Amino acid sequence: MLLFDALEGRFRDIKLRPKRADCAVCGDDPSVTCLQDYEAFCGSSATDKCRTLQLLPGADRISVEQYKALLDERVPHVLLDVRPQVEVDICRLGHAVHIPLSRLEDRDEESLQRLEKRICEEKQRTSNQTSLPVYVVCKLGNDSQKAVKILQELPAIECGSVVAKDIKGGLMAWATKIDPTFPQY
Repeated sequence: MLLFDALEGRFRDIKLRPKRADCAVCGDDPSVTCLQDYEAFCGSSATDKCRTLQLLPGADRISVEQYKALLDERVPHVLLDVRPQVEVDICRLGHAVHIPLSRLEDRDEESLQRLEKRICEEKQRTSNQTSLPVYVVCKLGNDSQKAVKILQELPAIECGSVVAKDIKGGLMAWATKIDPTFPQY
């Protein structure tokens, strides 16, 4: 492969690994012999726009502006970030508890105990108010809705009732509407 760096005016020759005999495209007996119809193969349209899910009623969702107002007023709550670890490594809100959606879906006992412990700690700081809100965030607001449904189905925790709500638009809405310095990826 030949690379040309127009800015520096340099050429670079890169040796690629040789073709493998068992490769599906370039091997001795290829199984992929023509271009694939992306939409037929994936079962969805070829678009870079993510579809917005509507899994929860409006009462179970809040906007990023409403969440920011809660933060400013120091309303006691727990923020649960359900993105995969690789996304959390890119950026995060410092006060969030991170438990990936996959662990909630698997009903991972260790993760649920960690969340319950954080909720109980927060309730103790607030003189054990009757219910403590848990706001759930993800990148775009889809996985967080799934997580809220899971949390609503879980049995009551030891330290009382919990109200789970989704933050609409997730961290990308946060970056767009609240903090333009927050990384978008």
